[in-house]
Amino acid sequence: MSEYADHGPSSPPRPRPAVSGPSATTSVFFGGVLAAGLGLGAFAMIVLALWIISPYPDGGPASALRVAADLWLLAHGADLVRTDSLSGDPVPIGLTPLLFAVVPCTLLYRAARHALEPAEGAPPDAPGPAPRTAFTAMLGGYLLVALAASAYAWDAPVRPSPLSVSLCLPLVAGAFVAAGIWTAAGRPGLPAPSPVRRAVPEGVRRWFTGAHMAEVARAAAAATAVLLGGGALLVAVSLALHAGVAEEAFAQLSPRWSGRVAIGLLSAALLPNAMIWAVAYGLGSGFTVGADSVVAPLTAVPGPPALPRFPLLAALPSPGEAGPLVLVGAAVLVGAAGIAVAFAAVPRPGDADPASGSAPSPSLPGWLDTAVTAALGALLCGVVMTVLGYAASGPLGNAALAGFGPRWWRTGASAAACTVAVGLPGAMLVRWRLGVAVRAAREERTRLTGWRRVGELLGLAVDPPPSTTPASPTPPGAATGGTTDVTPDPATPTDQAVLTDPADAPTPVPADAPATPAEEPAPAPSRSWWRAVAAWFGFAAGGAVVPATESVAYEPETLPVMPTPHSEALSEAAATPRGVERRRWWKPRRRKGTRRKPRSASRPGSAFAQPPVPAWHDAASRRGRWAALKDSSGGLMADFAPRDLTLPAREERPDFPPPHPSP
Repeated sequence: MSEYADHGPSSPPRPRPAVSGPSATTSVFFGGVLAAGLGLGAFAMIVLALWIISPYPDGGPASALRVAADLWLLAHGADLVRTDSLSGDPVPIGLTPLLFAVVPCTLLYRAARHALEPAEGAPPDAPGPAPRTAFTAMLGGYLLVALAASAYAWDAPVRPSPLSVSLCLPLVAGAFVAAGIWTAAGRPGLPAPSPVRRAVPEGVRRWFTGAHMAEVARAAAAATAVLLGGGALLVAVSLALHAGVAEEAFAQLSPRWSGRVAIGLLSAALLPNAMIWAVAYGLGSGFTVGADSVVAPLTAVPGPPALPRFPLLAALPSPGEAGPLVLVGAAVLVGAAGIAVAFAAVPRPGDADPASGSAPSPSLPGWLDTAVTAALGALLCGVVMTVLGYAASGPLGNAALAGFGPRWWRTGASAAACTVAVGLPGAMLVRWRLGVAVRAAREERTRLTGWRRVGELLGLAVDPPPSTTPASPTPPGAATGGTTDVTPDPATPTDQAVLTDPADAPTPVPADAPATPAEEPAPAPSRSWWRAVAAWFGFAAGGAVVPATESVAYEPETLPVMPTPHSEALSEAAATPRGVERRRWWKPRRRKGTRRKPRSASRPGSAFAQPPVPAWHDAASRRGRWAALKDSSGGLMADFAPRDLTLPAREERPDFPPPHPSP
């Protein structure tokens, strides 16, 4: 055996696995932790800043951080409990400032939108985590920080309620995490549960497509935005009317500027709650300010209970029934919400929704689709107002302060009923009006408005709208002023009888034939100040002549040699009669019987003084151009004369044999 028998080829060394980074699930978990930490940090910065500028703080930085944790939990809808009350009984605090809720919910939604991306350092084509795995990981990281914050704030005088934290916080956080992951996945359609598939017919389920649901969501969003905007307007008007009371309450709560800054921030955080209260008041359901009191426009209340002095509470309406101005404002709010649903439920032909990515609608929706979209949009608006009414209400204490805000089910029911009552007939009316407009556009009917209607009554000719139909092409003989070639174009569809019967061929027109009176150019109308004013307002007084677009047609054999602009200008000048001359508005009119100098005599250098140019389609001119082409081709062109355009083509002569005689 050789010396290589016992020692085979050495195997290459195995590379050591590189240190792998965190997996995608771990990254999503830390994303939830980071979102919760950023929210807590934002509240901690605000509370610590107020603690620093406060001249007489009640505790140290640890107490301020516990207050920040309480506010962060309160922003998720969790209730707080105050233990150091005068009576010794725990006092619940469940009114959530909705502006505080924007901070954690926005952070959580933005973090969830990146939950399906692959881990950092992974290959570009590496898949991200599954949606369910990402949802569980991010929600778990967020709830872990929430549990730590609840445990940290447990020793404070204002502590979180365990039952409320365990119910509200996972529900709110899970809803926004699910919304972010659904957006990251491309907003896929959700399958209907099996009981729904068995109970609902297939024809009804087939209607709920992505495009229809996008229209329903657009109608609900429009109605909700109008309601919230109207509520903000009502709050602003009420605060302006009670500005003195609000300023007095603002000054009595804290005489120092540091305390006034805190009161201003709390009032700004409660402004969305006041908007929803105003919406409930405008819808007629009203709201309560404690002790089972109801503040509504059609409810006579002797007076609300004794309330603490707070700037926003100064905007409460006066006790008793509302006046006519308040009733008109409530009716306008309801009508505006219904009109918003009506216009949003009927998409215009050709409009596209960039948010949902829907394609432009080629035509108007049907009557049934319009009614269903308006009704579902109103119902969805009622659901949104139900959730907002629940979030904007809550207790601020015991006894008289046990209930604050609107009744959530009343607010949602009134919003849905009012928007359906106004939006459904309004959508039918908008659909009918758009149908009339579409039919009018198809029939090319125009409506005269403004000065045009006045001009029509005065007897002036109104300019016609630009026609969308293409103009008929000008015959080559009319454009060139010469003969007409009767050779049929193979690309033009013609009748077979015209191609086979030579007697039906059009008669050629000689070049020197006089023009018919219809072909002579009409004299241009004289310009005056009255016509100029009428034209400025859009009227064609006297029927002004609109010059036609000049079109030049060339024969196939004339393509190598193009006509010069000088010859075209001379031919046009020769074809225009000298009597047609546009008079300037500053020149006086010429009296009858006076003789005007010829234009050629006053302008010796004009185009009329130059020698005439032979016609473009003249036989001599065409032979000269063929000779020039033959000389420039270097002997490649055959020696033959151009065809005489005054004679018919050989294919159209009766003595010309067919190219392929039939057997």
